[in-house]
Amino acid sequence: MPAEKAEGAQSKVLPKKGGKEPFVQQFELKDVFPHFCDRKTKLLPLKDVPFVLRAMGLTIYGEEEKTIKEQVEKVDGMGKPVSMQTMQSWVEEYGNKYVKSYEDAYSAVGTLCHEGIIGDKSGVIKVQHLKHLTSEVGDKIDAATLDKILKGGDLPAGNSIKGETCTLDEFLTFMQK
Repeated sequence: MPAEKAEGAQSKVLPKKGGKEPFVQQFELKDVFPHFCDRKTKLLPLKDVPFVLRAMGLTIYGEEEKTIKEQVEKVDGMGKPVSMQTMQSWVEEYGNKYVKSYEDAYSAVGTLCHEGIIGDKSGVIKVQHLKHLTSEVGDKIDAATLDKILKGGDLPAGNSIKGETCTLDEFLTFMQK
């Protein structure tokens, strides 16, 4: 990606940063699990396992959920609620596989730009293209909701995507807020 100002961008491209550090802030299972488990039994419904892992900051794709649930339910029984110890054992064994780095995010979003899906080959994201993608693919986000998100929602002033374009690094930095 070019280090100079990309044509059509609102501001200059920032130097690539973050490297192998996790893109999403990571949390300990002990800090997340109690928010999802049953208060009396202290067990977690099997269907909520992916939510807990995502709340920890792990990147779990939809097609991986079934495999993860199968790995977890082998310990506490097929289809049965899951204990924190079972979850902790799973996190210790498999958790690192689901920690994505800044480089991973940069590469994924960069590919979407390079392919012309959300931007161009110079690493400039076009907000209109991003709106189209988010309204058509995956967990669909309508244009009005995306506008609110890009304007910073409840974040302090200055944490937003302004204009019709932004650089790859500006977008990723915004997404980490």
